[in-house]
Amino acid sequence: MNTKFGLAHKNWLISQFNGTLATTRHELRLLVFTPLSYLFQIGFLISLTSCVFLIADFYSTDEVSLRLQIIFLPWIGLILVPALAMRSWPDENSDRSFELITTLPVNTGAVVMGKFLSGYLILLITLFCTLPMVGTLFFLGKPDVGILVSSYLGSALTLGLFYSISLLASALTREPISAFVLSLVTLFILMLLGWDVFSRLLDGNFSANFINIMTFLSPYTWLLRMSQGVIEFGGIFYFFSIIFGALWATKIAVEIRYLGSISVRTCFRGIIKLAVVAVVFAISMTLLSSLPFSLDMTESGEFTLHEGTIKIVKRLPEKTVVTLHWSESETSIPSNIKSHARRIRNLLQNMSAISDKKLVFQEIDPKPDTNKEIESLVSGIQKIPMSSGDSFFLGLTAAQGERKGFIAYLDNRRERLTEYDIVNILNGLTRKKTPKIGILSPLIPSISATQNQEGLSFISELKKSYDLAVIPHFRSSLPQGLNVLLIIDATILQEEMLYSIDQFLMSGGSLIVMIDPFLRFKKSSNTVNPEPSKKINDVSDLLNQYGLKYVGKSVIGDLDSASMVADRENRRMNYPFWMRIRGDGLSSGHATTASLNEVFMVEGGNIEILDQVRGKPLITTSQNSGKLDRREFLRKEPRQLIPDFKIDNISRTVAAVLQGTFTSAFPTPPNFNTSKIHKLKGTQPAVIFAISDVDWLFDPFSIQTTNINGRVVVRPLNDNLTFLLNMVEYASGEQSLINIRSKSRFHRPFEKVASLFKKAQDQLHDKETLLSSRVIEIERQIEKFAIDNGTTDLDLMSENIKKEVFNFRKTLINTRLALRNVRSEIRREVDNLGKILIVVNMASGPLLTGFIAILMFFFRKRMWL
Repeated sequence: MNTKFGLAHKNWLISQFNGTLATTRHELRLLVFTPLSYLFQIGFLISLTSCVFLIADFYSTDEVSLRLQIIFLPWIGLILVPALAMRSWPDENSDRSFELITTLPVNTGAVVMGKFLSGYLILLITLFCTLPMVGTLFFLGKPDVGILVSSYLGSALTLGLFYSISLLASALTREPISAFVLSLVTLFILMLLGWDVFSRLLDGNFSANFINIMTFLSPYTWLLRMSQGVIEFGGIFYFFSIIFGALWATKIAVEIRYLGSISVRTCFRGIIKLAVVAVVFAISMTLLSSLPFSLDMTESGEFTLHEGTIKIVKRLPEKTVVTLHWSESETSIPSNIKSHARRIRNLLQNMSAISDKKLVFQEIDPKPDTNKEIESLVSGIQKIPMSSGDSFFLGLTAAQGERKGFIAYLDNRRERLTEYDIVNILNGLTRKKTPKIGILSPLIPSISATQNQEGLSFISELKKSYDLAVIPHFRSSLPQGLNVLLIIDATILQEEMLYSIDQFLMSGGSLIVMIDPFLRFKKSSNTVNPEPSKKINDVSDLLNQYGLKYVGKSVIGDLDSASMVADRENRRMNYPFWMRIRGDGLSSGHATTASLNEVFMVEGGNIEILDQVRGKPLITTSQNSGKLDRREFLRKEPRQLIPDFKIDNISRTVAAVLQGTFTSAFPTPPNFNTSKIHKLKGTQPAVIFAISDVDWLFDPFSIQTTNINGRVVVRPLNDNLTFLLNMVEYASGEQSLINIRSKSRFHRPFEKVASLFKKAQDQLHDKETLLSSRVIEIERQIEKFAIDNGTTDLDLMSENIKKEVFNFRKTLINTRLALRNVRSEIRREVDNLGKILIVVNMASGPLLTGFIAILMFFFRKRMWL
C-alpha cells in the first residue's frame, strides 16, 4: 500500500513538473516573441533610471548605494507589473489560448505556475538590465557588495509578489482594464501598510499591535530591511507565503471561471479556509518578525554581534538585567524609528541568548499617565516629542545589584553605534572601578564636568564611561587617582604642573597631548606657540624629552586629503590644510586607528618621532603634502593661502604614540619638590599620544549635535570622536570596545569624482595659483592707492586718480574672470562625467533590452525554448 502511494505521489510530482515546464515554455514563447514585452521592459527601465538620475539627482548624493533605486523600484513596479499581467487570463472570443491549454494533459495548478514563471522570468530579465547601475557604483567608488546582493534579492522577491497578485486580479476579472485597476489598488494598499501615513491614519482607532501586524504585511517594510543588508527569515517567509498563496487563490479562481460553476456550500468552505489561512499567516508573521534569526550581508557585519560584544556579555555578573523602555503601543511613531526599535530588541535578545542566562532582558511599554511612564522617567529615560504633538520613549537601563546605567535615548541617527552604546553600558557594570580621566586645558571650563557646553560634545561622550575631572590650567599639581590625562592646548603651565605631569607619567599614568600651530576654536590662543627646547618650559619640551618633537612653526597640508570648503562669498575651493585622511594615512598596526575609516584634521602641525623604538606614527599625510608658515594663517583668508601652498614630496606625521617605561624629563628634583620623592624612571609602562591639532576634537569638525530635552545626542560626521575614545580606552587599559565602535564604515563617497577633481586641480594648480596671486596683489594695490590718497570715495578723487583706479579695477575684473574660467575648467570634467553617467544609464537598459530582443528573434526558428 505504501509502495503504491509512494509511486503515485512520485508520478504526480513528475506530471506536475512536466506540465509546469511545458506551460512555461509555451507562455515564454508568447512573451519573448511579442514586441509589447520589450516595450514593457524599456518603459520600466527608462522610468526607473529617470527617477534615480533626473528626479532624485543621484549624481549629487555622493553616496555609492542602491538607496534611490530601492525607493523608486516598487512604485514603478506597482504601475507596470499589473500592465504585464492584466491579459494573462483572456475571456474573449478571439483568444482561445486557455481552451487550447486545457485540452492538454496538464492540470490547472501547472498552468498557473507556468504562467507565473514565464512572466516572472521577464521581470527578472528586466531587473537584470538595471545592472549598469551597479557598474556605475563600482566605477564611482566602493559599494558594499553584500548590501547590493540583498537589495537585488529584495527587489526580485518584491517583483515576484507584485506579479503573483496581478495574476490573481486577472483571474478574478473578465476585462484587462478591470484586472489592471484591481491589482493596482491591491498593491497600493499593501505598499501603504508600510508607510508612516498608514499608522497615523489608524491612530486612535486600532491597537498598536494590530498596526504592527499590518506593517509586517507590507512588501515595502521587508524590502527596506533587505536593502540595509540583512536577510531575515521572517521576510523570506513573507514573500514566499504571499506568492504561493496568491498562486493558490489564482488556481481556484481559474477553475471556477473556466471549468464550471461552484456551489454555495463549497464557496463558503473556501472563504472559511481563506480566513483561517490569513489569520495563521498574520500570527506567523508577528512571531517570525520578532525572532533574531537573520543573515547579515553587510561588509562590516553591522547586524552581527561583534566578538568583543560576546566576550563582554559572557563575563557579565549573574542577574544582570537590561530593560528596554519602548513605546510600542504609540501608533504615530515613524516607521524608521519602529524599525530601529525592532533591531534593538533583536540585538538585546541575541545578547541575552549567548550570555548563559547571566543577562536578563526585559521590556517596558511606558504608556502615558501610567506607573510605567513614571518608572521610565525616574530611570532617566527621556520622553521624545514628535511634530504631531505626541511623544515616545526609546531608551535603555541596565542594572546589576546596586550598580546601574542608562541610555536616555537610543537615537536612530546613531544606528551604526547602537551596539557600542549598549555594550558600553553593560561593560560599565563589570568594572570594579571606573577609570578617572583628567582634562587640563584653558579651552575647557571647569563647569563642563557637570554641565553640557556648546562645542564640547566630546565631553558628554567621555562622561558616559569615565569619572571625569576638569583641572584648571593655572593649578600647580594634578589631583590624585588619575588614570589618563588629556592635555589640550595647555601651552602655558607652571613649572610645578609640568613636574607633576612628569611624575604622573613615571607612576604609570598615560598622556594624550594635543598641540596646535593655528587654533580656530579659540583664535586668541594663537598668540603663543610652544617650541621644544632643552629647558622645560611647556608641554612640547616634555614631549621632546620623552621622544616626540612637536614642529609647530608651520601648518601642514595635503593635496591628496584636501577638503572642499566655501569662503565668505560662497566660492568653493579645494583647501589642502583641512585634511580628510583615509586609507594608508591611518596606521593599521595600532588598535586605535586600525579600524578607522576617516579622520578630519584642521590646520595642524607636524610630529617628529625621535624614539623610533617605542614610537609609532598613527596618522600621516601622503607624499603630496607641504607646509606654510603659521603666521600666514593669522592674517590671510583661506583663498589667499591656497596659492602659497607648495608640495615638497614629504610624508608628515600628524599623530603619534610612544609606549613603554620612560625616564623623567627632570634629572634632579626641582627646588619646589617638598615631598622629597623623585621618580627618575617609570615604575610601570605608560602610553603617550601626541596629536598636532586641537580643532579636530570640537564641534562641528567631528560631530553633529542635537539637544533633546536638555540631553545632547551626537552623531559622528567622521571617526574623530571614535579616535579620541579609542585613545582614552587604550591609555586606561580598556581595549575591548575599540573594534566594536570602529567596525562600521560611515560613508561610501564617489571616490572617482574626488580623484577627477583632484587631477584637474593638479593640472591647473600653477595657473590658478598665478591668477589668485595676481588678484590678491591688485586688491592690495587698490587698497594702498586709496590709503595714499586719503579716501576710498572715488567721487572725491581727481580725474587722473579716477582713471588709475578704474584701470586697476578693470584689470582686477579681467583677472577674476580668468580665474573663474580656470575653476570652471576644473569643475567641467566632473560635471561632464555626471552627464555621461546619466546618458549611459538611461541608454544602457533599452540597449540591453534591444540586444535581448534581437537575440530572441534571431533564434526564433530554433527550438531551444
